[in-house]
Amino acid sequence: MTQTPSVRFATRPPIPGVGTPEYVRWSKEFALPFAGGTLSSAYGNMIQTFNLAGYTNYCAATSVNVSRTSSSVVNTIGGAPITRAGTTYVKKQYRKKNAGLAAAGETVVIRTDVGEFEARLTGSMQSLVEFVCSNSGLLYGPIEVFSPSGASYGPFNPVNI
Repeated sequence: MTQTPSVRFATRPPIPGVGTPEYVRWSKEFALPFAGGTLSSAYGNMIQTFNLAGYTNYCAATSVNVSRTSSSVVNTIGGAPITRAGTTYVKKQYRKKNAGLAAAGETVVIRTDVGEFEARLTGSMQSLVEFVCSNSGLLYGPIEVFSPSGASYGPFNPVNI
């Protein structure tokens, strides 16, 4: 007996009550890192758009080649110079979002089936579109993204099998 696969859509988490600790959390900024940039908005906006529990790319690291040239340093005034040898090594670099008081990136508009919101995008629109296309299973519903210049990308639809 074979079963026909059915399409299942993930259900959005319920909106928390006003004044609860979860409601406060939903108002804080959240950055979703992806290859080539980050998408930042209120956590409530992001959790209603993307199934963040299914996103496993936070621990994706890229290898970075680091090379340091030899240099001469003096540790004490009038002391003899010490020569440090040059080295080359490979390190892992994890995706991050730098902290600061200034808002980084450009403003994009994300329209979902339950409303629209503004988000800050670091990186390129092409990187964001590539991320959404390759992770469409994380979407709760269709979304459309508008660039800072007003160009429309999408709609992108969720695909869960």
